[in-house]
Amino acid sequence: MALDYDNLLVAVPALQKVFPQSVLWALLFILTRFVLLRRRTADFANRVVSFIHAVVAIYMCVRCLPRWSALIENVGGVNTVEHLECLTLSLGYFVYDLLYCMLNNEIENVVHHLFTVGGLASGVITGRSGPELVGCLFLMEVSNPSLHARFMLRELGMKDSLVSTLNDLVFALLFLFCRLIVGPPLVWRTIVNESNTYIVKAGALGILVVSVMWGWRIIMMIVRTCKKLFGGGKKDKSA
Repeated sequence: MALDYDNLLVAVPALQKVFPQSVLWALLFILTRFVLLRRRTADFANRVVSFIHAVVAIYMCVRCLPRWSALIENVGGVNTVEHLECLTLSLGYFVYDLLYCMLNNEIENVVHHLFTVGGLASGVITGRSGPELVGCLFLMEVSNPSLHARFMLRELGMKDSLVSTLNDLVFALLFLFCRLIVGPPLVWRTIVNESNTYIVKAGALGILVVSVMWGWRIIMMIVRTCKKLFGGGKKDKSA
């Protein structure tokens, strides 16, 4: 689709906020890693930053989604101010985390983040697709607080605690429900909508493919977690 001059007048100032926001996320990581939690690993510090982003992103997405049906309504629609604020905030975070994952050779996360950054940036530039991008962002982020808590609990030596086991179960159920049950209809509507750019469509499809790959591992994790929770079988040290 052709770029609209009026959209660019809004998009350029929004994109100018992305770099400073990425720097702020990086500074938060540095503060956490070298000041607040010096005894913890770099991964732990990054998880803290990612946890904070997930909570903030969920809140901002909910502001844009007045009701559950809004997840699949108005696909391809024009961005609102709330959409733009939500997209630029998360775009800044994902640029930061993409660089972190690249430096740590986290290939699967790099692929996931490239699709995410491409989709979010395209939505900001074209001034459209905000409704489905915010919907996708919500479905991605809603399980992330539990995901990051999972790894932080491991480093705190609480891997086999009841809290960790329940957290694993909450994460797995949220991930599978949001990404593999609610997500596919939204991805389908995004792909068939003629107003969406190919970057937005590719981003939605790419994230779904990565989610399916992760989903199988999570199903196996649920089996192990249920065994632990109900006392069946031996503890799996590789979990």
